[in-house]
Amino acid sequence: MRRITLAGEELREREHDGVVLPALSSPGFDDHVKVFVPLHGAELPVLPHQRVDGLDWTTEGTRPTASDYTPRRIDLPAGEIDLDFVRHGHGNAAGWAERATVGAPAWIAGPTIGQALPHDVDWFMVAGDETALPAIGRLLEELPAGARVQAVIEVSDAGDEQELPTRADAHVTWLHRDGAEAGATTLLADAVRDATWWDGEVYAWMAGESSAARAVRTFWRTERHVPRDCLDVSGYWRR
Repeated sequence: MRRITLAGEELREREHDGVVLPALSSPGFDDHVKVFVPLHGAELPVLPHQRVDGLDWTTEGTRPTASDYTPRRIDLPAGEIDLDFVRHGHGNAAGWAERATVGAPAWIAGPTIGQALPHDVDWFMVAGDETALPAIGRLLEELPAGARVQAVIEVSDAGDEQELPTRADAHVTWLHRDGAEAGATTLLADAVRDATWWDGEVYAWMAGESSAARAVRTFWRTERHVPRDCLDVSGYWRR
């Protein structure tokens, strides 16, 4: 993983294209911003015009690559936002993150508002690969003292494990691919299936590779009978 801190006055309340934009905020643990990356060979991306009701892509030129990332940290007083990029060696956004230097420009839009944490469940079950780590980290940070949570996280190896501060009663299981290609195993889905299932009403959240997400969603719905309004599973990427 490579963590990049974006900073600047444009993260605060400002006017752009005649529209007053509020300061960047991210109230949901799995909110995401779009990172625009110039196409290969271009210095700057073609950007949309800001409208009151959203973005207008009538700008001439080829749209840039736009990838979604959950902010790992937002510090509004400092005007900073942290984004974590998986170092997998392919993709425009990952390549941009590898090449980024201090002072280099960056272009983002959003965030799109995701989930607010429920307060009326007995425990939380969360799972994901490294692409889900920012959201899982934020969820654990936001849970109150006494909340019960199980987290199952797949990463490349022990070197990719992260400190995940939390006040909750958290049981975190790290899974290591140990050389296997990301998305090529059933490691995460198998671990979710084997996890201890506590009594009470659960909020179940998972994100990662699409086939793993489908397997986990099916298991939670058909075998654990998690209600739809307590279930959120997303395929962040496809192998």
